[in-house]
Amino acid sequence: MRDGTIEARVRQFSSTWKQRQQTSGGTLDARLGYSRKGAAQRFTVRGMTLAGLRHGSREVLSIAVGSAAQGVRSVGLEPGLSDAEIAQRFDEALAPLGVRAGVNADGALEFSTPEDAWAGVRDSFAVQGSGIRFPTGQMNRVKTEPEAASIEPDSWDTSDEAALRQTLQQVVQALAQVEQAMASVSNALSQAGGRLATASPEAPPAMDQAAQNFVSTTRQPGYQSLLSLTSALVGISRERVISLLGLR
Repeated sequence: MRDGTIEARVRQFSSTWKQRQQTSGGTLDARLGYSRKGAAQRFTVRGMTLAGLRHGSREVLSIAVGSAAQGVRSVGLEPGLSDAEIAQRFDEALAPLGVRAGVNADGALEFSTPEDAWAGVRDSFAVQGSGIRFPTGQMNRVKTEPEAASIEPDSWDTSDEAALRQTLQQVVQALAQVEQAMASVSNALSQAGGRLATASPEAPPAMDQAAQNFVSTTRQPGYQSLLSLTSALVGISRERVISLLGLR
């Protein structure tokens, strides 16, 4: 503590964590979940609870996300819809805008978007209703609340011994999550290596037999050997050979 080593290490880790998206190629999300399709930012929208959307009269919600050029999407709500049906309607409407919807493990309506698109979605999510669940009139910006990151090094305190004990607990928890993420990535790399090993193209049996017949025929003197060679060389001009060699 006296020489500032611990504080410097925390700052260093915090800087590394903030570069997670770039250094992982966008494959590790804020919860350290790995996805080859790219990390997603999950979020909820204030006022869009399944309980609130489930009750009330029939209403059509107009939702805008991103630039105006992307257009406005409509979601129809009516009494009697299940939570899954409500989530499905939002998902179908917002998918063209790069936003997906579903019911999370806590039973709440949750949205997600690619992490690199999150800033635009966060600052532009707007809803217009007919006065039942959301106000009528112009589009109203709504508050989007991102899912909390699994590691928050900016909150780690090293000012005294009590703070250090608490920070140590958070570091231990972070290590467990990092190790789990490393296992997921290692497993994905192992599977990719296996696919590469089995992806080497093999000649079909018919092609292999034809190649063997060609070799056998060309080794025999006479007209049949000449016919095999000339048939194989049809269409191969000097210019084509030169152009192919130039690709090396």
